[in-house]
Amino acid sequence: MTHKKLFKLSAILSGIIIVLMVILRNAQSEIFTVLSGLLGLTVFYTLLYYLFQTEKIKFGTTNPTLKYLFFGISIPLLVYGVQVTTGTDGFFTNAIRILLSIEIFYLIFYWIYKYRKGIQKLKSDKLEAELMLLKNQINPHFFFNTLNNLYSLIKKDADAAQDYVLKLSDLMRFTIYDSGKESVKLKEEVNYLINFIDLQTARYHKDIDVNFEKTIKNSDTSVAPLLFIILLENAFKHGVERATENAFVHVKLIEDDTKISFTVKNNYEAEDTSENEGIGLKNLKDRLNLLYPNSHKLCNSMEENIYTTTLEIIK
Repeated sequence: MTHKKLFKLSAILSGIIIVLMVILRNAQSEIFTVLSGLLGLTVFYTLLYYLFQTEKIKFGTTNPTLKYLFFGISIPLLVYGVQVTTGTDGFFTNAIRILLSIEIFYLIFYWIYKYRKGIQKLKSDKLEAELMLLKNQINPHFFFNTLNNLYSLIKKDADAAQDYVLKLSDLMRFTIYDSGKESVKLKEEVNYLINFIDLQTARYHKDIDVNFEKTIKNSDTSVAPLLFIILLENAFKHGVERATENAFVHVKLIEDDTKISFTVKNNYEAEDTSENEGIGLKNLKDRLNLLYPNSHKLCNSMEENIYTTTLEIIK
């Protein structure tokens, strides 16, 4: 929960309680006392939550033994004080009861918050481990196909293979050093895609209609690395590689204030209609669910031997 949302909910709840207290201020009932307690708990909860979230109160800064020793002594003393002052009224009696309530509420809040923090840390560690696993799966999957391409090109055109190796080294540098980052600049991802397209077009000794259309408002926009390459790679693998004539791959990248949209369109052979999901596409879906939960769209369509895939990331 964000601080803004917390304060907003707290203000609404406090306002409702205060209105009820004003309405029932003359009522001969314990409801007014209960409402006063609820108001105090709401304010105290908001304060504690804010202090813990902003780490103004940090776990581990106080020796746990001393903390529990303090509460283990003070709470029984306060309970005893409440029992002794039962039937009396005054500042001292009310102060004891308020202090006892604060300490008990603080302990309950501390234990619940600590438990939730532990659960969140476990989920965060699990998420980080899953992302690292998925990133590590990208490298062998991509380079397995790329080395096959290089082997084929060496046999056909040795000179072109040299340029292929240079471009491949640029791709490897990006994949090895930048893929481990949480995010990269969009322009870096675009350069990676351009190098990949150059490598793919150099591999095939046939006319390929390749067009990469870019409409980018801010090239420094951050994006998770290696998201788009899987869709582009599939277009060449299932489209260009198997098409006997008029092979094409049309790519469109649009970036604006609200989204990043990446579309790949390619033709394919009519008999190649397998819907089996490969390692790369499954990997992409898993990464999107982890990195952009509820803020991405991945859709595809097939019409008249033209396959279109669009990935949209909502900012």
